[in-house]
Amino acid sequence: MLKWGRKISVRLLVNKYGLDPSSLSRIVWVTEEGSNIIKALEPYRRLSCLDLLRHSLHADALADNNPDIGETLSAAKGLVRYLKQSGLAAQLSKTVLQMGEKRFSTVYLTLKLVQDIFPELWEKLETRGELEHIQNIAPDLLSFLVTFLEPFYNAQRELEGDKYTTINLVCLWLEKLKRHCNPSPTDSPQQAFVRQRHAEFILQKIKISEVHAHVHTLLLPVDEDAAAAGSTGFIPPAARPRTDSDFAEWENQDDDNEPDEDEVAVYNSQRHAMDDDRDLLKWWKVNELVYPKLARLARSVLCIPASSSSSERVFSAASRTIEQRRTALKRATVDAILFLHDNI
Repeated sequence: MLKWGRKISVRLLVNKYGLDPSSLSRIVWVTEEGSNIIKALEPYRRLSCLDLLRHSLHADALADNNPDIGETLSAAKGLVRYLKQSGLAAQLSKTVLQMGEKRFSTVYLTLKLVQDIFPELWEKLETRGELEHIQNIAPDLLSFLVTFLEPFYNAQRELEGDKYTTINLVCLWLEKLKRHCNPSPTDSPQQAFVRQRHAEFILQKIKISEVHAHVHTLLLPVDEDAAAAGSTGFIPPAARPRTDSDFAEWENQDDDNEPDEDEVAVYNSQRHAMDDDRDLLKWWKVNELVYPKLARLARSVLCIPASSSSSERVFSAASRTIEQRRTALKRATVDAILFLHDNI
């Protein structure tokens, strides 16, 4: 079945979209970790979708090792469910979002909502004599969970972007999240447990490929100490203080060193700074006369997304557009609707 599916997929790409069969080996596929997808794409280069971050705050694990945090999570989830079923959600100052089971985004957003309107919720439930729906939520643990999950949420949101390059952000976010999971002397045993579980999760589940490492090396040249540390020793380059970047400590500084003849050596010696740390393609476009070979390499690599979320959003929008009552839509009309949906 997998072999048949692979043939169908390749035939679709070649016949319908006009791709040269010989070019398929140069395509980088960004997919989820499904075994059937991995097997089907064995002959080609494939990267794991890195914005599909899963948290490790699962009820089964927390029941034995951290019941207090497990109870707070379960109570928050049950509270939101009750708010929706009872009609109280319509009376609140903010929209209620039901917590999902695995994604950081829904867990973070649900807990953040409960934290933001906690006094309002307490007042309404107290008036109705229904404080049992909120009493099991510990405010201190709720605050910790919101603060702890926020960087994971930000990483997920940024890595799924489609208006800027994202593959260059993978190593940076990974290092930032690893540091975020380091234990703090002020942590309670419950908090230390959560940090440890997520640190183990990051090491086990997030896979950095050669492409991610090479892009990081290309865009942020490391110093001699980092080179000596090898491919697994991530040491950021010299810092240039900025207030508008999540990664200011690792951004390059301007340097007035005399350029060398070798293009890579010239690039490494300059320690370039950027006005907009997201618009990398624009920077390479402006500097392609200085670095023609590197600019060509950067364009070919930076087009690889860190995740498949952008294409998944398009498919979701298409399924809502081409519904049962709109099957007669022309292809050009569907294209126009999806284009407007994605750009307005």
